[in-house]
Order: sequence, then C-alpha cells, then structure tokens
Amino acid sequence: MRAGGALTTSTLVNGVPGDTVSVDERALHYGDGLFETMRCRDGQVRWLDLHLARLARGCERLGIAMPDRDQLRRELAQLVQGQQRCLLKLIVTRGVATGRGYRPSGAEQPTRILRRYAWPPAPAADYRVHHSPIRLGRNVALAGIKHLNRLEQVLAQQVAARAGVDEALQSTESGQLVAGTMSNVFLVDDNRWLTPPIIDCGVGGITRTLVLQHAAALGIEVREQPLTSADALATPAIVLSNVRLGLQAVHWYEGRRLSVPASMTRLWEAIDGAAD
Repeated sequence: MRAGGALTTSTLVNGVPGDTVSVDERALHYGDGLFETMRCRDGQVRWLDLHLARLARGCERLGIAMPDRDQLRRELAQLVQGQQRCLLKLIVTRGVATGRGYRPSGAEQPTRILRRYAWPPAPAADYRVHHSPIRLGRNVALAGIKHLNRLEQVLAQQVAARAGVDEALQSTESGQLVAGTMSNVFLVDDNRWLTPPIIDCGVGGITRTLVLQHAAALGIEVREQPLTSADALATPAIVLSNVRLGLQAVHWYEGRRLSVPASMTRLWEAIDGAAD
C-alpha cells in the first residue's frame, strides 16, 4: 500500500528509499507500534540517546524487537545530512502479520519507517489552548510510551479546530490533568513548575525529561504531582513542551489571559544550549 506522495529519498522503509508498506502491516490493522518525533539541527538529531531509550522502553513494553541502534543511527544520519533544520519521524512497528488476529505469532519482523519533514512554521503569536471534552483512558500498561494509538488525540484536535484553539489539554474521566494532545503541561507560579506524573496514561515527553534534568541548576523548582482541570483554571501561567515547540507559553486558556513566566526563557536556553 502506498503511504502517500511520490517516491522520495526523504522517506526510508527498512532502510530503503520508498513510501510503500504491506497491507498486512500490523500498524495499519491494530496500531501495533511506536513512534518518535525528533528535532534536527545542523545535520544532527537532538537528544538522540533519550529518543532511543524511550523507543527501547516502548519496544520492551509491547514485546517488539528493538531495531539495531547502530543501524537506526546510520539511517537517521542519512536523512538529516545537510539539513539545517528539520523534523524526523521514526515509526517502528511489530511488522507484517503472519496470520489473522490480534495475537502476534512471534515470527513478525519489525518494520522501520523513517520520514523527514520540513521545519514547520512558528506557532501563533497568541497561543490559545482549551480544556478538551475528550477524555483520556487510563491504562498503566501503555502509560509513558509513544505508541501509535492516538485516536483520543485525533478526536481532541478535531474539537480544538472547531473551537479555534492551537492545542487542547486532556484529563481522565476522574478529572486528573494529564497533558496536551501533542505536549506535556506545566502549571507555573513564579519559580515553581508543577507537572502531572505520567502513571496511568500520557507520554513521557523528551522535552519534559530535559526540563526535569535542567531546572534545579537554574534555581527553578519543578515538581511532579497530581493536578486537576481546576488547577489549570487557577494557575497564572501554563507552559507546554514538546521537541518541536520547545517550551511554549500559553497566552490564552479557556478565554483567560495568562502571564509568560520569566523562568521559561532561561530554562529553554539552558536546554537548547546544552550538549546532547
């Protein structure tokens, strides 16, 4: 099955230029796989070790054979060579099904799909966010990993588009704040940053990890603690994180103007300037 577009060297399937995958690919039938979106600058993938470590955790959790890391590094380097700034998306699936049904046979061979994207336009000057009515299901077995099952986020983004906002925060049915559809969330009050723990659902983001690693050296308190949608409504500032946005201040949340924390710029400069 053609994955879309003309044949291009900006896409590798199992290390070969092309854009075709099998109709029996388990990722198409069941979302049986994982992905990583990577920020690239001056021909280098940023924070690659963190991405590969998260991919390995996901493969272990799902019982998918982790691709050879040296091979992945070579393929990533091939696509990012000569690129000043771009995004790479790596998809690793369980592979082509050897039989019908949910249960893997164990004989599948993982599929690697690697695609390069142009660096996207800058986000809106006034970044607007709302709280999504689409709730997240709780599943400890999938929490933290970046699996391919993203329908909750797809539905939430459809609602966000109709509402005219850039991003949507999502909670569980019990009201526990988790994350944005494509971001992790920090509620900020002066020099204190609070973020929900990733226990029952949500993705353990790379930029979130970097915030937790770098903040203390700058005198910024970052704490993981349970938060609710009511906490988001009461906070003076909200910062979102992902590898594309870096750290993104929310200017409007549920129709309320928020402040931009001064600590955000210092923290991002430290993260972006540090050696990978």
